[in-house]
Amino acid sequence: MFSVWTLAGFALAYTCLLFGIAWYGDRRSALSQQALGSPWLYSLTLAVYCTSWTFFGAVGQAANFGWDFLPIYIGPMLVFIIGTPMLFKIIAISKQQGITSIADFLASRYGKSQPLAILITLVAIAGTIPYITLQLKAVTMAFDSLTPGINTDWPLQGDSPINSALAVALLMAMFAVLFGTRHIDANEHQNGLMLAIGFESIVKLLAFVIVGGFVVWWVFDGIDDLLVQVEQNAVLRERFSADFFDQGFFTQTLLAMAAIICLPRQFHTTVVENRRSHDLNKARWIFPAYLLLFTLFVVPIAMAGLLYLPEQSTQADRYILTLPIHFDQPGLALLSFLGGVSAATGMVIVSSVALSIMVCNELVIPIYLNRARRAGELPRQITPLVRKIRRISIFVILLLAYLLNDVFAQFGALASIGLLSFAAVIQFAPVLVGGLYWKQGHKRGAALGILSGFLVWLYCLLLPVVLPAPWVEFLQTKGLLGFGILRPYALFGLEGLDPLSHGVFWSLAVNIFCYVYFSKTAHHATIDRNQAILFVDVPTHYESLLGRYHAAHIRVQNLQDIATRCLGPHSSELAFAQYAATHQIDLDPTLPATVDLFRFTEKMLARVMGASSARVLLGSMLSRHNDKSADAVAMIDEAAELIQFNHQLLQTTIETISHGICVVDKHLNIVAWNRTYIELFEYPDGLIQLGRPIADVYRYNARRDFYPGDNENESEYDQVQRRVNLLKQGGPHRFERELPNGLHIEVRGNPMPGGGFVTTFLDITESKMDERALRQMNESLEMMVKDRTQALSELNEALHKANEGKTRFLAAAGHDLMQPLNAAHLFTSSLQQRLQLKNNNLQCEEELEILHHIDNSLHVAEHLINTLLDISRLDTGTIKPKPTPFNLHSLLTSLASEFNVIAAEKGLQLKWMDCNIWVRSDDKLLRRILQNLLLNAVRYTPSGRILLGCRRRPGYVDIQIWDTGVGIPADHIDLIFKEFHRIRHKNNDGTLDSKGLGLGLAIAQRISQLLDHPLSVRSIVGKGTVFSIRVPTAPATHSQPPAVQTPAQFNPNGLKILCVDNEPMILNGIDTLLRQWRCDSSLASSLKTALQQASTLTQTPDAVLVDYQLDDETGFDVIDALDEYWEDVVPAILMTADHSDAVRKKAKERGYYFLQKPITPEALQAALESVLK
Repeated sequence: MFSVWTLAGFALAYTCLLFGIAWYGDRRSALSQQALGSPWLYSLTLAVYCTSWTFFGAVGQAANFGWDFLPIYIGPMLVFIIGTPMLFKIIAISKQQGITSIADFLASRYGKSQPLAILITLVAIAGTIPYITLQLKAVTMAFDSLTPGINTDWPLQGDSPINSALAVALLMAMFAVLFGTRHIDANEHQNGLMLAIGFESIVKLLAFVIVGGFVVWWVFDGIDDLLVQVEQNAVLRERFSADFFDQGFFTQTLLAMAAIICLPRQFHTTVVENRRSHDLNKARWIFPAYLLLFTLFVVPIAMAGLLYLPEQSTQADRYILTLPIHFDQPGLALLSFLGGVSAATGMVIVSSVALSIMVCNELVIPIYLNRARRAGELPRQITPLVRKIRRISIFVILLLAYLLNDVFAQFGALASIGLLSFAAVIQFAPVLVGGLYWKQGHKRGAALGILSGFLVWLYCLLLPVVLPAPWVEFLQTKGLLGFGILRPYALFGLEGLDPLSHGVFWSLAVNIFCYVYFSKTAHHATIDRNQAILFVDVPTHYESLLGRYHAAHIRVQNLQDIATRCLGPHSSELAFAQYAATHQIDLDPTLPATVDLFRFTEKMLARVMGASSARVLLGSMLSRHNDKSADAVAMIDEAAELIQFNHQLLQTTIETISHGICVVDKHLNIVAWNRTYIELFEYPDGLIQLGRPIADVYRYNARRDFYPGDNENESEYDQVQRRVNLLKQGGPHRFERELPNGLHIEVRGNPMPGGGFVTTFLDITESKMDERALRQMNESLEMMVKDRTQALSELNEALHKANEGKTRFLAAAGHDLMQPLNAAHLFTSSLQQRLQLKNNNLQCEEELEILHHIDNSLHVAEHLINTLLDISRLDTGTIKPKPTPFNLHSLLTSLASEFNVIAAEKGLQLKWMDCNIWVRSDDKLLRRILQNLLLNAVRYTPSGRILLGCRRRPGYVDIQIWDTGVGIPADHIDLIFKEFHRIRHKNNDGTLDSKGLGLGLAIAQRISQLLDHPLSVRSIVGKGTVFSIRVPTAPATHSQPPAVQTPAQFNPNGLKILCVDNEPMILNGIDTLLRQWRCDSSLASSLKTALQQASTLTQTPDAVLVDYQLDDETGFDVIDALDEYWEDVVPAILMTADHSDAVRKKAKERGYYFLQKPITPEALQAALESVLK
């Protein structure tokens, strides 16, 4: 016996081992690929059929009912031994059609019907979930058997009880999600999952065989002793009597035969995960042998349980666990437990994966795509969505199975649940078999057949076991709605059958009737007929005929006759002669034709009539053994005449074309050409012929040095292979080539829709000669070219001057626009200070408020003009970045401090992550970008928070600004960087936001392009936006930061200031402000008036304020003249609306303070303080 923790530890370790095996299988190592490609692994994955029913339930079934357990083994054996042609056919069709599930297979067969696929998916879920529940019940039973006295609700952590079945369901869901949803393409197999399933199949077989061997040769003394025990025990003798072929036996055999292909998990492993169809040749013997090994030891284990554990006969499913415990063999008990867990988990994993594929492909994705199509928002990438849906489906399916555990707890034996699921999926069998062999099958008949059969199954088999006992008793005695003929176990008065046989009989009878009747009465559309042909007339039929070709007495002459009729005598004779020479044989027309000659003839015919027609033609010849052979020959003659007519028509058409033409099929063999092609390349007679590989022609050309200009060291093989690869790639090409015979040709190649390539060859020798003459003429016109170049240079110079003129114009215009606004701003600032001094009794409060509004309006106008000028300077290239290395810490700290106040005023939370990273950029321009992005985030975030931070990347850093604002619609993403484009949104009070000019992002994008810092944006409407700018990192440079000194308070009272500006409004505004500060100011508008003012002053002023752009001179001229007049250097402040670096640099070199307009009182006071201290 085991403790809870010990047994759970072993189970968890085994699960981890499965995870490791699956991970190894997905690594695609050489060893794992060798194992994955083995037919042995394919056969072992088929053993997912052996679930906990075959591991635990078969023993219990044998102990209670004798030989009744055999059908679950015999059914699959019969299918794989005698039904292999049907399996080959299903696999071949699935590979051709890219099938992903049994629902996909049947829906594709019946006109690709989506409603039919949905119905099959729902029926499969209803039939499979009880089967998954059976596995969870089996695991719970096994756990309980080895931990007696402990309830399966055992604590794993604290006081939180977790059911063992739930733990298994969650672990298996994780496993299926990790390794069952990696690939969504039917051509990409789940390598890791299949390797783990194969390993589980080995574990459960070894566990069952070892326990069975222990029973036979340890509990009993061999087979002879076992037989003696049977003879001596009346219970065993009666239980295992030879009379076991009753109605239930045949019913269960039929169910098992259908289940081996109709169960979603079996279809998935047998068909979808099949790598090579010929693996089935070995699997048809390996898998039945696997089942036979299970079968051999079921009866001995059941007999031992009845003899040594008679008190547990009601729990016979546990014999394989309790017998080792009874004989004090805990190791065997643990091995048996792991074998049972393997049997259960393997089924759970594959079933959940198979069902998730059906749910995703047939239910969820079609609904999603229909809605997206109606909304006009089809996704660009659907792969992540498909993977997510499948993973969610796995968890939902296993959760449903767990929740239904209590519903099916009343079943005493595991076999009862298994048979119930088998009876559900057998409803697919009629439409599956009919779809393979009956062309008249229709989607309406298939859907109504499955639906009616499923409803009968629901009424006769499922409801009697899940409904409350009083309801079931009423149905059994009175029938539905009181109609006696509707009793579940005696439907329509049919009695004498056991409930299972009765339910299966009526469900299949109704199913088949509806399928046949409604198929025959339905209208067959074109797609229905086409799919029927694809599924019924598959090539496997032809291959079986080809395997028995000797019985048809087909001779070489017969094949030559067909080829002659279809290709003509010359081409046919040449092709067969080439075949004989290649294989070094003598083609005697009287000898039987070989399989290889059949295939050669088929490929030859396919080049002119298509693969399908060639196969039908040869198949009809293989099939004729009666008096209809003359009709078949006539049919061939008619087809040959039509083919020859079409071929002659094609040949006549291409012969009329002046270009050389060569056409190859998808196998790169020549199928058409014209005389011009042969003449251009001077090919000898017999080289160009039908069916000759184009590689032979390339090889002939290479030997004649027809490929000049290529690499001299390139071998003949490489030259040929390079051209063959060009055709295989299937892309159009064009090039020119000079042949050794002096011809210049232009080669154009284009792929054909159905495969193959058309190449045209145009003689361009004359045009090349003209080109050479033109080149000589051009060389004689060198002087004309030089003159033209000189003209272009002059034009470029004029364009450069025009651009400089534009720049100067913008600067002047900006200066003129800003002057009156600057003056107005100075006046309002002065007036505001005066009113504040007088506002002791609140008499001026209204005037102050009006003045405040005027000042705000001036600020907005100034900001608009400055922004427009910035855009102009960025577009004209006036602004030149100056990248230097600096640490982002100081920049982000400054921005966070600045915008913390702005965000708090709006009720927002600004969070920033410190970033101590060195980058290389222009710190001022980068700050401008981040300021605009932060302002944008604050403006469009009604509530919530804003995040400023960095993400380190190799070689660069992403500075990101996240917000929880209104978001940007997808169709506006590309528009937000355009000038004056704004997204209207409502504020918290419901009013429409009207702030912003729609220029901030336009400037941010232009600066980012100037700095070569990519700017990106992602947004979700209603959730928020993230802007990201990518900045290159730089090595850290360590410099000592300057010591911070607290400056003394500056008082401009009593200063003597000379102001020079050609704008009277600016002069008056500055004068008003200076007088407000009790300064002594003198005013001048030019150099002349400035010198006049200087002559009236009794002493040199403390500072001069000079505008840069005056009428006839610059501010530098005025300052120089004043310094010369006073014979002293007076502290000077240069005022200007010109923001160019040239003016700033020149002012710095001369030692002047650079004061940028518009001027604010604070800026002016700071300038005076700077020059005077």
